[in-house]
Amino acid sequence: MGSVFVFAGYIDVFETPRAELESFTTFTWLLVSIILANTLPKGIWSICYIYFIVFGIFHGGLILVNSVNLITDHDTLYQISFWFNSNQTENAIHMINIAFLGFGIGAMVFSKAVKTEHNVSPRDEEYNRRLYHIGGGILVVFIVLFFLVAFATGAIYSYGAYLRVVDSNPLVGIMFTYIYVFISLALVLVAVAHDKAFGYLYFAFFAVWALFAFKLGLRGEVMFPSAVTACMLGRKGRVMNGFLLLAMIVVFLVAAGIVKNARVSGTYDGGADFNPLNAVAEMGSSLRAVQEVITWREKGDDLLLGASYWAPIERQFALFIPQLDRVKAEDDDRLLNVKVIKVAGPIGFSPVAEAYVNFGEKGVLIIFFLFGGLMAKLDNMSSSTKTDILIGVALAPLFIMIRNSFAHVPVQIIFGCAFAMFFMFLAHKRKE
Repeated sequence: MGSVFVFAGYIDVFETPRAELESFTTFTWLLVSIILANTLPKGIWSICYIYFIVFGIFHGGLILVNSVNLITDHDTLYQISFWFNSNQTENAIHMINIAFLGFGIGAMVFSKAVKTEHNVSPRDEEYNRRLYHIGGGILVVFIVLFFLVAFATGAIYSYGAYLRVVDSNPLVGIMFTYIYVFISLALVLVAVAHDKAFGYLYFAFFAVWALFAFKLGLRGEVMFPSAVTACMLGRKGRVMNGFLLLAMIVVFLVAAGIVKNARVSGTYDGGADFNPLNAVAEMGSSLRAVQEVITWREKGDDLLLGASYWAPIERQFALFIPQLDRVKAEDDDRLLNVKVIKVAGPIGFSPVAEAYVNFGEKGVLIIFFLFGGLMAKLDNMSSSTKTDILIGVALAPLFIMIRNSFAHVPVQIIFGCAFAMFFMFLAHKRKE
């Protein structure tokens, strides 16, 4: 009811001054977060809540920190000065509000309580042990491969070096992309199959890799698999103490702020910034993608009417159906990750921007209402090894989409499910 109340009041916000709009957006995000935490059956450990918080950081973080005038990083202030104070950004903030409300309402409408006493088939400890070690083995292999490629190409030394290597050698960029995909999928197997009796060796391997990758500047590659892992552990009831979680978040934000300097300068020579809210503001620059697509519409671009959602599916069909034309990816502007790079550069993308450029303002509300409902439906499903693994591998590209377009999501979900089914089958056969 709280989200409905806020939504009803939102009709009075469209003419408010910019400062009040930012404050209202921050209030909306925090209020919906509190409502979800207290109304969702699994609270802060539900898929709905974890996704909403991660999405909110990347889309509302800049708005929140600017609304309280706590951006102290001069580079962030300089970077946002080119676009943040525009009329298009003001409209983009409205879109973020609508997305927050749509997701929150959808999550609450479709969420329902599930029995906590595991009314599912008893878990087979030996099967889970095999699956745990299979996933762990894959995880270790691709972590080692990451270090081999990074050291061999010189990408390990700084974020600037990493970018130069990836830009100058597309094959290496593709290798890194697949390494991240397999690390993410393997981590799902490890998290779902894990039992305290199995130990924590593979989590330690991931933590070591995450420290190196995060220091290098690869935040999303670390954050999104970690968020999916939190979702999986939440489904199993392996929750963390709230104070410890809060402390870890603060440490992460401070570290993210320091890493931001490396992303900008290419090294850590510029000194450290220990204001954790600077990291929140910098990550919240996904708002830029929403501002960009609003500019496209103002310049005369037509609504895509679902074309960007259909394009990646059609392109896969075209591989097998000769009658379907399959233009080069770089020439297909329905792939919004391609178009945004051509028009605005590598600014990432956003599910809010994608919903808006397809269906306008109403589309943002509808898409995020459905998206909140989808996450609630996943939360509603009874926990089992097979179910949790399939949910996990499907969630991985959906979390990545927070900072990207929909273009790669269908293929990655299909590939992830095939990957998971194969190794679950392998673990089952080895058991026999």
